[in-house]
Amino acid sequence: MSTFRVYLRRPTTKAPIWDWSQTVVAPNADIAIGYAYSSWVSSRPSVPVPPLSQCQSQANQAGVRARTMLLSASSETPAQQAFISNIQSQVSKMLATQLDGAFSVVSYPSGFNYGITYGSNAYYNRATLQDIDTLLGTDSNGNLDLTGAGFSNLYAQIMPAVTFSFSQQDQQTMNKQDTAASAQIASILTEFENAGGVYSNPLPFGGKLQDVFNQLTKQFGSLNNIPDTLNALRNAIATYKSQAGDSYALHNRYYAATARIAAALANVLKPSASNGGMQVNSTDYYAGFTPNKLPTANQLIGGLNTTGNAVEVTVTLNNFSSESSQLSIDGSTGFSFPIADVLDISFGGSASYNLSRYTSSSSQVTMDITYPGVTLFASIPSVLSSDNSTGWYANDILQEVVTKTGQDATGYKLQGSEYNVAELFGPGKTFSRLKTFVISQMPTIKMTFSGSDTSQIVSDFKEQTSLSVSFLGLFSLGSASQSYSVHKVDTTSVAGSVILTFGPPQVSGTIPLQQQVAYVLGGVASYPPDNI
Repeated sequence: MSTFRVYLRRPTTKAPIWDWSQTVVAPNADIAIGYAYSSWVSSRPSVPVPPLSQCQSQANQAGVRARTMLLSASSETPAQQAFISNIQSQVSKMLATQLDGAFSVVSYPSGFNYGITYGSNAYYNRATLQDIDTLLGTDSNGNLDLTGAGFSNLYAQIMPAVTFSFSQQDQQTMNKQDTAASAQIASILTEFENAGGVYSNPLPFGGKLQDVFNQLTKQFGSLNNIPDTLNALRNAIATYKSQAGDSYALHNRYYAATARIAAALANVLKPSASNGGMQVNSTDYYAGFTPNKLPTANQLIGGLNTTGNAVEVTVTLNNFSSESSQLSIDGSTGFSFPIADVLDISFGGSASYNLSRYTSSSSQVTMDITYPGVTLFASIPSVLSSDNSTGWYANDILQEVVTKTGQDATGYKLQGSEYNVAELFGPGKTFSRLKTFVISQMPTIKMTFSGSDTSQIVSDFKEQTSLSVSFLGLFSLGSASQSYSVHKVDTTSVAGSVILTFGPPQVSGTIPLQQQVAYVLGGVASYPPDNI
């Protein structure tokens, strides 16, 4: 299996914008694209997804280069780094006492569905849980983004490849003690059969004795709880324990370990009310994310409406030439940046322009980008309980998988070649997520053009015109499924200047709470099993 970063867009969406991106573990690129397309369709966007044959797609195999870019950000330009650093600095200071780790800017164009529950039954919003459950990845620039693929889904793919096995030394101890106690083992098997016991088919690793221990432990909770009605079997096991104490303990450990693997897999594949699943409608449940730790929709709305909690970035552009301009962020030292990459504006898929259309060598453009209502919340996968009855996420299993796979040691390990520990776990690897989300209202952009082609600007930008904006190659606002619009065109406030204000469209009517989205500024990354 390989890890692919898949990108999809509608035929009407202009490059470099993609409508859907997702990290997929699959045998090849074609299967990865098909899986990502199915996930896109299942997300039920407001604009229906066209047939795959009509979409443009791209599947990049993840590898060392992508992980290196995450750690070094070497593929970012100085201007891109400065913009990201500015936001990260502001958010880190604003939320210093609340963040549980280093804040990073993260791209997630589809937005976060903040209506966590809905309706009179207070069902959980499946779209919200899918946002929380999304894997963390890296884009082509090495920047963090949420991929659209499910963290719990990848966990469910990994767990069937996890086994529990013994070191050579422990296995030799068991063999030696069981050989010495062979007569007593025969007695246990005889008493089990006399009591009407039937062996499993196939037998587990460890044979009939392990099968007897497994069945009795499952039925009675512990071998110590075998009832008086099975006194002969209980006595046979007690005698074996006195003769082969180490082997007895290892047999019990094997049962406990395999039962934990089975419970982790069962609870994530089939979430329910009894195992801690989160109810999303009258019949269905989603893998749990510690419900009592999640905020309510009203709490998130209150945070989003606290407009004073805003991050504001001012970008100034001047010294325009036919190829580049000087770009400065919040008064910092300027950078030369290709004019075609500063800002790309698409109007409803019919036309696309950059700043060279409106500027000359004497022009100056100021962009004020505002993210109002910055707020945060934590999300925690429901931890598998010690008795395996609730939850699904078992970090104890994953810790051993990372340290013991390929080693001569007793414990949990990845079996086979389908998954690779080095590709799955650690910073920049596939099995990662956001443990803390930082969101805001959708950002607004105010652009002030001075010494520019006023007539062309006024001609192109009509109030309420739908558009999409790509800025510095870092993020996009608006797409075929979620447009931005021109809120205001002001030619009178400042002599010789035009001021444009962009923002999310002004909605007519009521959008159901479960369909309303906030902007994802970023968050705190989690790289299990060491950094959770």
